[in-house]
Amino acid sequence: MSSPRCLNEGPDCQGEVEYHLNPDRDDLKTFPRCEFHQAKRLDQAEETMRKYPVNAPSDFDPYYAGERWDEE
Repeated sequence: MSSPRCLNEGPDCQGEVEYHLNPDRDDLKTFPRCEFHQAKRLDQAEETMRKYPVNAPSDFDPYYAGERWDEE
């Protein structure tokens, strides 16, 4: 069996290619990435989770724009 190829394969690939889970996904799918591209993907996941948190930020005011955090 051949080793996996990086999903973002290119000249900037660095390190061993392995299958990785990503913290911003809850479907438990894994993706093959080299160490360099996985580090970039983790940075992207961190930014996504910062922008779109599960819980409302402490300064969230539903009256400010008439928006709601939950769907109830």
